[in-house]
Amino acid sequence: MLLVLIGLSFLIVLGEVVQLRAELRALQQEPADNLHWNVTQLDLEAVRFEAEARLALAVPSADLSALRTSFDLFYSRAVGKMMDGGMVAELGLTEAVGPIKARLRDFVFETAPLIDADDATLRAALPEIALTISALRQDLRVMAIKIIEAYGSTQDARRASLNHILREIGLASIALFTLLVALLALVLALNRQADRRARDVQRITARLGATVDTALDAVVVSGLNGRVTDFNPAAETIFGYSREEAVGQYLSQLIVPPQHRAAHIAGMERFRATGARHVVGAGRIQITAVRKSGEEFPVELSITSGDGPDGTIFIAYLRDISARKQTEASLVAARDESQAAARTKTDFIAVMSHEMRTPLNGVIGALEILSRTPLDPKQDRFLKLARSSAKQLLHHVNDVLEISRIDSGHARLLEDRFDMPALVATLVDPLRPAAAENDTVIKVRMLNDFPPLMGDPFRIGQILQNFITNAIKFTKHGTITVEAEVQQTNGSRVEVELRVIDTGIGIAEADQSRIFDEFVMVDPTHGRTVGGTGLGLAITRRLARAMAGDVGVESEPGEGSCFWLSLSLPSAVGPVDMPGTDPAVRPAPALPSLDVLVVEDNLTNRIVLEEMLHHLGQRVTMAVDGADGVEKAGQTPFDMILMDLSMPQMDGWTAVKLIRSGGGASKDSPILAVTAHAQPDQTDRFAEAGFDGWLTKPLSSARLTEALQTGRAGWADGPAAQQAGDAVQAFLDTERLDDLRRIADKDRLQHILQEFHTDMEKILAALQDTVETAPAEDLAAILHAGVGAAAVVGAGRLSRDLARLEAACLAGDITTLRTSHAGLNATWRDTWAAFGAAFGTTTPVKEPKDTRTDGKAKS
Repeated sequence: MLLVLIGLSFLIVLGEVVQLRAELRALQQEPADNLHWNVTQLDLEAVRFEAEARLALAVPSADLSALRTSFDLFYSRAVGKMMDGGMVAELGLTEAVGPIKARLRDFVFETAPLIDADDATLRAALPEIALTISALRQDLRVMAIKIIEAYGSTQDARRASLNHILREIGLASIALFTLLVALLALVLALNRQADRRARDVQRITARLGATVDTALDAVVVSGLNGRVTDFNPAAETIFGYSREEAVGQYLSQLIVPPQHRAAHIAGMERFRATGARHVVGAGRIQITAVRKSGEEFPVELSITSGDGPDGTIFIAYLRDISARKQTEASLVAARDESQAAARTKTDFIAVMSHEMRTPLNGVIGALEILSRTPLDPKQDRFLKLARSSAKQLLHHVNDVLEISRIDSGHARLLEDRFDMPALVATLVDPLRPAAAENDTVIKVRMLNDFPPLMGDPFRIGQILQNFITNAIKFTKHGTITVEAEVQQTNGSRVEVELRVIDTGIGIAEADQSRIFDEFVMVDPTHGRTVGGTGLGLAITRRLARAMAGDVGVESEPGEGSCFWLSLSLPSAVGPVDMPGTDPAVRPAPALPSLDVLVVEDNLTNRIVLEEMLHHLGQRVTMAVDGADGVEKAGQTPFDMILMDLSMPQMDGWTAVKLIRSGGGASKDSPILAVTAHAQPDQTDRFAEAGFDGWLTKPLSSARLTEALQTGRAGWADGPAAQQAGDAVQAFLDTERLDDLRRIADKDRLQHILQEFHTDMEKILAALQDTVETAPAEDLAAILHAGVGAAAVVGAGRLSRDLARLEAACLAGDITTLRTSHAGLNATWRDTWAAFGAAFGTTTPVKEPKDTRTDGKAKS
């Protein structure tokens, strides 16, 4: 409060002093004399003008230029000094001289046009001008007298004002002195209080110093010049310098490694010049420091700035993290070893897939051939048992491969439209007989209405089928309930949950957390009543999480179990009508006799393939390895070559390149890769290497027949290819169509094909419009959409042609697309016709629209 009063008093004194100075300055710059001088000068100019006017009257022939010049001087002084009224108003004389100013203004404004007129007009007006200026000059003398009188009155008032200001300054000065005395007393009291606080600060500083000295982290303080001012014992231990050695040294020379010193010095210079901070106040950072011995080591650093006795100081907190870095390095090494082990496991499984599926191919093929020979009942029973065991073994191998494929990210997920009630029904109905063998009933409950959904019905069905088959295994004389429920709808997404509830033996709580792990069986003993590898539930969890969902179980021993699958799926538009389809599959036509070269190093596989091809009426030539296959393909023109990939000395990849580039007799023949891997993931590599497709071991007669039909009709030209004959086999993937029939009823299948027809027409129309102008990458994107759409519905020939053209565009080759565009449209028309033939439609199938460049559609 005292400081406020002192401040107010000071402001009052200051204000009065300012006012006093203003008054004194006003007296020093008093405009009265200046104004009086201006009026006198104006009077003088009026006399001169009057004299020039009378001279002009007296001498009619006199030159009038001097008169005009005299008027201009009179005019400028009257208007510039008197007409604005600034000095008159400052002295408060506006009313006193107002009338004179008015007359003066009227005179100059009225006379100016006459002065600017011609000489005759001016000479005619001279008598009146002379009389007026004479009278006006007398008025100017009167105005000067009035200015002097008014100035005297003004000066009296200003002297009174100065006396008042001086009196107020004196009173305010007395008040200010009194307050300053009071302030001095207060300062003395505060000084005593500050002494007490200083002693307290000393005690706190001592404790803080002890804390710093005992800190486990190094604390280094430096000034703005970069020299160390403090160095705690932890810093001595970490860096190897004593405090006496460190204090006064440049920080850059003390603990900064040589390779970082230039950057440190530049940063200090930048801070001193601009105040810019990069490291100061940036929190914890990790850098490298150097010990007295020259050893560099990692530290965690935090720097802050503050005010010291000599200016800005920097306080650095440093922690030696060498041990932590070593631990981190050990963890990284352990992680890398673990990842390497995981990759090794994946590679091992891939190798094992080949090594296991290759003999399985031989076993299953041999059993298939044996089944076509006459057998007595006992032999037939053992043959069926062997085939069943082989299929079970293949199922176990596929489970292991499925786990490996999902873990490696190669599990392909579709985005198809499907109907959940129809999917559940198609999954449950084939499993009812197996449940009936255990005297178990399967019930289906759709708890609410399901909209059409988008997703992968194959993977969803795989999970649900696994749940149901497990329930059948562990439920005797009971009930299995399959429930499907829409839990909520969030915009365009539908939250669904599928549950399989059984009344079986149940699962103990301790086992529920691990049954979704690999190779886990609740009853792993030799006496367990059900078989399996313990991979089924592990696969379901991986598949569910790959679809951004999850699976789980709720169970009580002896009370049964509830396995659930939760998914968030996009909703789809309602079904669209299409000409009727018939799910019946047309029988495959008879195969023509072809010359087939089989390149296979495994003796068993060679025998089985030779028997299967002979049974299909083919002429077979065998090659024992890649080199033998290249030699025979160069000598004889074969209609098809089946090439194994993994062979000693020369593998299938090398062999097919040599056949294609060697210019031999079979360089243009269709070549199919035969691989033991369950699902090749790098399909582009087959096309790049020169293969026309691939087959997966173990081969069946149906797959081999389809390959012969597709290869012959799909790649060869001329009468032989036409005799191969069937458009369905040539253009469509029959296995994929069978999969579609299994998951979709008649109406749903109609809608799927109609959606495909609409999408493909849009893709071909986009190609037609942009093939001449669009860049290669844009055309590749359009083709890629067609590749996926055709593959999903089983249009294999069309998908392969689109993929070939996409690869060409990605390589920058647009010419191939432009030259093949017409053939692509023809393939599309034949493919759509094949769909009509495959499903037995009685109404002719509508041809796809071809789009001109003018945008008008034609059939």
